Amino acid sequence: MKRGWRIYFMVLIFSVALLEILFRIIVFPQWRSVSLSRFEQHPIYETFQKPNLSVRRFNPPNYDVINTTNSWGFRDRENGFEDDLAGIWMAGASNSYGGFMEDDEIMSAQLQAIGFKNANLSSEGHRLHQQMRVVRHLTDQGYRPCAVIFELTLNNVVKDYTYAIKELALPLVVNRTKNAPDFSAVQVLVHNLGALANVANVSLFSFKVRLINNSAIYTWAKVGVNLVPFLRQATVRWGLRADVALVNLLPVSVYRDEPGNPADVVFGLTADYIAVIRGWVADNLDVPFAVILVPGGHHLNRDWFERYMSHLGLNAEEYYPSRPYDKLLSALRSRGIAVLDTALSMESAGRFLNFPDDGHTNAVGHAIIARQLAAWLPNILGREQGQ
Repeated sequence: MKRGWRIYFMVLIFSVALLEILFRIIVFPQWRSVSLSRFEQHPIYETFQKPNLSVRRFNPPNYDVINTTNSWGFRDRENGFEDDLAGIWMAGASNSYGGFMEDDEIMSAQLQAIGFKNANLSSEGHRLHQQMRVVRHLTDQGYRPCAVIFELTLNNVVKDYTYAIKELALPLVVNRTKNAPDFSAVQVLVHNLGALANVANVSLFSFKVRLINNSAIYTWAKVGVNLVPFLRQATVRWGLRADVALVNLLPVSVYRDEPGNPADVVFGLTADYIAVIRGWVADNLDVPFAVILVPGGHHLNRDWFERYMSHLGLNAEEYYPSRPYDKLLSALRSRGIAVLDTALSMESAGRFLNFPDDGHTNAVGHAIIARQLAAWLPNILGREQGQ
């Protein structure tokens, strides 16, 4: 009996292995393009893109593009990058990194093509405090921009940044000095311990990451299924894949226009941190600072907003999709921060500016932002084209 079970088990293992090979070679050879192994631990930024990347990003019907990074790990050119670091520093997270677009489609590249030299410091998955680490690190290395611009996309940037304000008041130690401990050695130790922890991590998310990095069958079920329109729609309908309209990091109460809404405090907290960043830039770099504010998918797509409200059992007519954007814009301007308001130009575009299954801004939206930014820069920051 035991021998029989062993044979069945061996047949099962062999069958799964054969099926995996079949998926890798024939059914879904693009599976490697969905890998999450584009990042590495960074001793200062926590995580960052690997240097010298040239990777395909594939997720039908959303995108099929190539992402490249330079030897620094930035999504920018290799030759001339140090010259770019004397231009505008464009900081931001995944939206300004533009991982779902070709290199020349992202707003920083389009701004460069118009004639404004800039360095794209953005990183996929970064939060604002991590981008400030990038800014501080480059400053400590002796680089000096002519301006610093942070791109903020609703809704994922709105939060309490008290922890980040405290961090900004502490020194950012990069190089060892004779009066300081060997932080480089400490950072290497922390990195290695983190890598060991990742190996031992048995969380559901960690398990999924291992699957998507190593199994074509799982990757097809996660992404490749979207190649078949019927299956793509069915997986959303059956709840096997997230509906982008139902993903929202903000509490629904911020969409309700009522005096003294307690949920509104988060907009002031976000603006407070941006004001602290502006002060740091003024004190340490003495250059203009500004913010690009970009509306999110629920703001731009009425059908997404209505599906989101319907999912919560609420009447969309009693809520305002643009309210979070308007509240953050008001909070920033009340603190004297220069803000590029992109809402009107994006609302009036008459085009779909996100991705079918993802709320990031697409290439059309990036082009709109780049053109508006190019027209705005000389007046607000005193920059002339080509400088």
